[in-house]
Amino acid sequence: MISSSLEETLEKVGFICVETKGTSMQPLFVSGRDKVCIESVKTKPKNKDILLYKRSDGTYILHRVKKVNKNSYTMWGDNHVYLEYGVTSEQVFGIAVGYYKGEKYIDLKKSFKYSLYKFFWCNSLFVRKVIFKLKRIFKKQK
Repeated sequence: MISSSLEETLEKVGFICVETKGTSMQPLFVSGRDKVCIESVKTKPKNKDILLYKRSDGTYILHRVKKVNKNSYTMWGDNHVYLEYGVTSEQVFGIAVGYYKGEKYIDLKKSFKYSLYKFFWCNSLFVRKVIFKLKRIFKKQK
């Protein structure tokens, strides 16, 4: 769980690296192994950016922007096929700029491999839905 002082730290320092938790951003981030580096939001986020935001129940979420709407964002985790609607700018306080995969740092703005991943993974929602559906079917048959 992320400390509530995360928002304060980002506001004061402008940058923080935290260990990822959960599976929603796999295969990009592996829980317990990777650390994501987050900056305070300085400009309006755009499609495919990874944002840190806080849900109304207080849960911190690190998901990708699927669509920038007039007054909100549509978000999704890389390991999800469903979308989360209505995330507002007031809920967003950080944007991922890089991450540590083990000891290796990957700059999200400069990495060619990440650009390829982002292009193919973010444009494969239909294919992922089919794959996840097939996985559920085969899991039930076991």
